[in-house]
Amino acid sequence: MSRYSVRGLTVLAACILPVMFLSCRQIAEVRLFPGKNALVQVGSDVLYEEDVQMALPLGLSGTDSADFVNRYIDNWIQDVLFYENAKRNIPDTREIDRLVENYRRSLFEHEYQRSLVRQKFQTEISSRQVDSFYTANADLFVLDHTVVKGLFLIVPAKSRDLARFRELYTCLDDNSFEEIEKLSIRNAARCEFFYDNWRSIHEVEMMIPVSSDVIEAELESEGHFTFADEDNVYLLNVSEIVLKGGVEPLENVAGRIRGLLTNRNEVEYVRSVKEKLQQQAIEDNSIIFFRQTE
Repeated sequence: MSRYSVRGLTVLAACILPVMFLSCRQIAEVRLFPGKNALVQVGSDVLYEEDVQMALPLGLSGTDSADFVNRYIDNWIQDVLFYENAKRNIPDTREIDRLVENYRRSLFEHEYQRSLVRQKFQTEISSRQVDSFYTANADLFVLDHTVVKGLFLIVPAKSRDLARFRELYTCLDDNSFEEIEKLSIRNAARCEFFYDNWRSIHEVEMMIPVSSDVIEAELESEGHFTFADEDNVYLLNVSEIVLKGGVEPLENVAGRIRGLLTNRNEVEYVRSVKEKLQQQAIEDNSIIFFRQTE
């Protein structure tokens, strides 16, 4: 079997030689797509140069490109022939037709539902709605882990500024934050501020070589935690903490709540449209109910 040209995929006689074995059969006369370069025809199906070009991965060498095109055309020919053979060997297509019609119907319904929702819900869920849902459904947001806001530092144990770090890490003013940043750079200390966003305690605990139970117990009673080993001193201060079993902070779940409310509103709206359509059809005598006999 002849192979196919590549790079530009110029239409050559070699491109159609693989299907010459069909010459003993009736080749369908097809109307080629204007402006496109036909490569191969099998029955009434045509593969165009542009189709292969779109599938061609970027960055292939000339040889790799040729191999890819060869495989692509072979696979296309085999798929077409296999499909045609399948149609000939499955004469009863009623089940397939039913599945196709059901799928077509579901596509129409899905697209219509999207259109309805776009027209109806153009405004976002309000903060008041989010707050109300959060308050009424606190049981949905129970934490399975502790979350905190705060500051975490890992300072080299030999740092000359260690005492100053200890003085500053529990302070919550901007001047202290600025000095901590400068000291961290000078001492190659690891510094993470997260006073403005909640973080899982697990993220911090993984960086401290101490039992998580010990850390959480001290945070709950003291609001801060320190630990030292031969190499480093670990300083953790929290401004806010919600322990495992508590309700997750609203700012963490507001996005999820908006999604829940949006989905609920959309479902309720589509259901109401369906009910109205049914009621209108009943009033128009467009529905026939057949009495069931026993």
